[in-house]
Amino acid sequence: MKRAARPDGYLVLLLVVAAAGLCLCAAGLFVAPRATLAGWLMMAVSLLGLPLGAMTLLMVHGLTGGRWGDALRPPLRAAVATLPVALLLMLPVLARPDLVFPWAGADTTALTEVARQKLTYLNVPFFVVRFIACALVWLALAWLVIGWTAPGSERVASRPGGGYAIGLVAHGFAVTVFAIDWMMSIEPDFYSTIYAMLEAAAEVVGVCGLALAVLSAGRTIESAPGGEENVALGEDLANMLFGFMLIWAYLAFMQWLVVWGGDLPDEIHWYVIRGRNGWQYLLWLLIALQFALPFAGFLNRSVKRSRVGLIGLGALLLAGHFADVAWRIRPPLSVLGAGVSWPDLAAIAGAGGIWCGCFVYVWTRPDRIAVWRGRPARG
Repeated sequence: MKRAARPDGYLVLLLVVAAAGLCLCAAGLFVAPRATLAGWLMMAVSLLGLPLGAMTLLMVHGLTGGRWGDALRPPLRAAVATLPVALLLMLPVLARPDLVFPWAGADTTALTEVARQKLTYLNVPFFVVRFIACALVWLALAWLVIGWTAPGSERVASRPGGGYAIGLVAHGFAVTVFAIDWMMSIEPDFYSTIYAMLEAAAEVVGVCGLALAVLSAGRTIESAPGGEENVALGEDLANMLFGFMLIWAYLAFMQWLVVWGGDLPDEIHWYVIRGRNGWQYLLWLLIALQFALPFAGFLNRSVKRSRVGLIGLGALLLAGHFADVAWRIRPPLSVLGAGVSWPDLAAIAGAGGIWCGCFVYVWTRPDRIAVWRGRPARG
């Protein structure tokens, strides 16, 4: 498989960017601690969603099979391997949760009655315990999934369907807890039963876009044979990603429709603050990146049969994933309205540089991924 000519050069560059971003973040903790942690949370959640979405796809493919999963397996395994680093990126927020979560402050009298009724669940010690539990579940699943999908592993051929099914259930429960705790509880008055499914769909779209982009850049998947006659592998992968994107769009639209049609004041306010003070422009950018532009591209067969087109489709949806998380997390944590501040750029450089460096490190050398292969095959 073709790889970048000088991956070590990219790693050095990413490490320099990460170091510069981390230095700025450290300064930001003294100058603008709330803005710095808000930007860091936005970036950390976006990055954690990529290995979580990769685990989802690998386990779904383990149950269903198909050539699409065989092609996507290498970049997805590389993304899963970055999970420990992505989890570590969440820890700085735990140092001062009161700066981003209103319920974590010492004075709860300013909270609404609805929010105060949730304090039995929303308290810092229980919050930390739940995060540790989710992290342990994900780390165990990552270890298993990487072993099950290792090249040459007997588990790949035998496809432990029961293990994948149980893993998906545990993973779904952990993603639900994570989405409620780290994203929805930023505004404790807001409540949506579809929010966790929306987050899971967004994670899948983001990491699938990443996988399509890196595969198209390194292999001729636009001309490799696909699952049917006269259909290229790149076209198959693009069609699969199209389906994932439509699921995300359907869930996002249905959440808005139920909230707006039901005339729910607290839930409507969640959309109101994201549709004014400049945040409406981020919403339009999100719609363009994660729906409108890719939708037009997916309907054009020549785009799906072109290397540049496939890279573009993947890059658009990956960028849309970050815009989606930013639109959902950042508005309630900003007092000045929309705008890219230097703490946000510092968080993007620091956290993004670290994660991208880890991804490049394992993607360019898959043998660097620690593998559990299960019991050796009997002769």
